[in-house]
Amino acid sequence: MYLAKFFHRSPGDDDRELLLMPGGNPRIAGIYMDDGRASPREDFLDKGYSSMKTAAAAYRRHVAKLVAAGFVETTHTNYTLRNLLPDPQPKPDWQKGLDELMIAALSAPSKEQKKHLDALENTPAAQEPLYLWLAAHRAYVADEDNAITLRFAEQARDTLASRRAGKMPHYAWSIAEHDLEARIFEVLSWALLRAGDTAAALDAIEQAGEIKPSQDRSSLRATIICDHFPERQEEAFDDAFKYAEFGGYEDITDRPAYAEYLERRKRESSGKGWRWGTKKPATEAELAGAEAALGVELPADYRAFLAEFGACELKVRFADDSNELRFLKPGQLADQRNNLYNYIARIEKDPQTISDYFRDQYGISVRDLVPIAEPNQYSRCIVIHLGKGERFGWCFHWDHDGAWELEQATPSFDAALTSITSGVEGRDKMILEFLGIYID
Repeated sequence: MYLAKFFHRSPGDDDRELLLMPGGNPRIAGIYMDDGRASPREDFLDKGYSSMKTAAAAYRRHVAKLVAAGFVETTHTNYTLRNLLPDPQPKPDWQKGLDELMIAALSAPSKEQKKHLDALENTPAAQEPLYLWLAAHRAYVADEDNAITLRFAEQARDTLASRRAGKMPHYAWSIAEHDLEARIFEVLSWALLRAGDTAAALDAIEQAGEIKPSQDRSSLRATIICDHFPERQEEAFDDAFKYAEFGGYEDITDRPAYAEYLERRKRESSGKGWRWGTKKPATEAELAGAEAALGVELPADYRAFLAEFGACELKVRFADDSNELRFLKPGQLADQRNNLYNYIARIEKDPQTISDYFRDQYGISVRDLVPIAEPNQYSRCIVIHLGKGERFGWCFHWDHDGAWELEQATPSFDAALTSITSGVEGRDKMILEFLGIYID
């Protein structure tokens, strides 16, 4: 997480950024907005602090010092900006108040956080997903009425979704939308678990992990499964096997059943090496919605797969390594298509150059490549081509390290899936490495 404040003073040749980097070793950086200058200047501040409390106090002092020197805080929030011109606007007080609430949530006791929440209650800030998430988080940690925590968390979730659907902005300081959304689902899971709704709690933490994976989210998911869904215990043990060295899985690995799992894993290492995890079949309405958003009907074999399996995981497991190939929900496909193209086009700005290259090299329309599955923790995916022509429905492997390269071409989704499963069974090195699995 990066929290950035920007400061403008006419004529604009001395604009500055104060960047607060929270965490176990918090830092503050002071950066000149020197983009376009012949000789950019070095940062005017770079200092670490022993705690978030001392870092927060120092951050406020530096803000006050700049304001006293005639700088005006602007509405900018993107911490990567290096130029505020041509017309920076002053930040509204309610947004500054939300910033202070965020800093208090990172550094101050519950009572002080409550004062900030109360002060913003009758301002536009109180309608923002950021405010609602922080209110839910504080209420949960303070062990207040769980109904209050649930109400705030659900409001945060629904408000963010509503703003996104209506293409309306929301204010979250410098926190990325996917980061905020994952945090909202996480606190919602805590509250649902406290309320005894274990199925909804599991669903919420799984959504948080899909949006932005973390060790804490994975271990909470594993604990909920072991405590309440014994039929899915193998999934929790798979996660513990892979991530226990990073901490948070002690409650899982101390269980007698986990020791039995380790022995069984050794015995089964010579088998086919893959199995399906939990399936979440897509409804006809979800499939139709995806096709409407994409503007094209899905290939019959891929559509049938989604109707039977939906968002699911192909779990690949060997004695010493494992991973999951995660298949996306139908509702994610249109956004993922846009994200993929934007990444491919991030350097070459001429759309025609990009289109010509992919047409000449692979016989496909690059704008019609849609990611449909991705190995857990890796920036690579299986893409399906939904453009018209003889290569409609073809699938390829794509990796962000070679953004203009497509590999493992197969003429259909079924063929692509068979290539993966047979490759795992045959211990094909290329297939296993695509999945993020490395075995001797």
